[in-house]
Amino acid sequence: MRKAAIPVATALLVVIGAVEARVSAQQLAESVGRPRLESAGVMLTAAGLLASTVIYLVLGHLASDDRAALRGGVLTGVLAGLVGGALRALIISGAVADLVARYAVVPDWFITVALGLFVVLSCLTSAVGGGAIAWTGRRISRAARSRPPA
Repeated sequence: MRKAAIPVATALLVVIGAVEARVSAQQLAESVGRPRLESAGVMLTAAGLLASTVIYLVLGHLASDDRAALRGGVLTGVLAGLVGGALRALIISGAVADLVARYAVVPDWFITVALGLFVVLSCLTSAVGGGAIAWTGRRISRAARSRPPA
């Protein structure tokens, strides 16, 4: 695997997450009444998921073997989940705090703990998903290379 692949993939994943968080925070801040799932938000999430999947597939394609693909995907997922999750939590914290304040009275620490759990879950899901998708990308590229010419 190329040395720059993991840092570049991590940076791209963090940017994707930050853009999604920025739009989500804006939608939450502008919502009146109960927040609803909007088609623009769903499309942005789908586009972000697709872009993230492509990044992990390319990471797997660049790996030298299955083990390197899995390791690279997990490492990238952990880094992107940790850095990106923390950045997303920071971006949405104000909008989430305002939204919760509209409907419930909670202790001051509640939002911080909830967003901390969000970062932990981001890290775990990114690691598992990243490893699986990168490994799949390696297997797909290996299968494509081993086919005899038509």
